[in-house]
Amino acid sequence: MKLYLSEITDSINKRKVEFLHENEEFNFGAELKDLEMEVSFYRAGETVCLKFEGNFTIGTVCDRCAEELQVTMDVSEPYYLFPESSSNDIDYFYKGDSIELDDFIREIMVMNIPGKILCKDDCVGLCPKCGMNLNDKKCDCTFGED
Repeated sequence: MKLYLSEITDSINKRKVEFLHENEEFNFGAELKDLEMEVSFYRAGETVCLKFEGNFTIGTVCDRCAEELQVTMDVSEPYYLFPESSSNDIDYFYKGDSIELDDFIREIMVMNIPGKILCKDDCVGLCPKCGMNLNDKKCDCTFGED
C-alpha cells in the first residue's frame, strides 16, 4: 500500500489499510488471518506523521500445549518520517514521491505479537514424558516420581 506525498497535507486524513499478504507468517509460524486497520496521516512541515490504529488476528499454537488458536491484538502505533536528507540518525525517512506502508504494517504486527501465547492463563501444557495434553486429562505417567 502506498501513500503519495501529494495527498499528504497539513490536515489529518484517514485510509483503510490494505495489506495483500494475508496468511503471511510472522514470529515462529504465527499466520495473519485478519486485519482491520486504518492509517491516519498528515504533514507537519517536512515531517510526515502516520498513525496506525485497529487490530489484527493471527492463527498460531499455544506455547505450552500446542493447541491451535486465534489471537487478536489491538494496535495504536505512531510513526514520524523525515526527508531522507535530514540526518543519518533517523529511523524512519521518506524519499521520492510516495511512501510504501507494507514494511510499517509488518513491523507493527511483529512488535505486537506477544512473546508467549497461551490458550488460557492456567494452561498446564503437555506431559514431558508421554506428550498428553494435561488440560484435557491427567496422564498415568510416573514423570517426576523417580
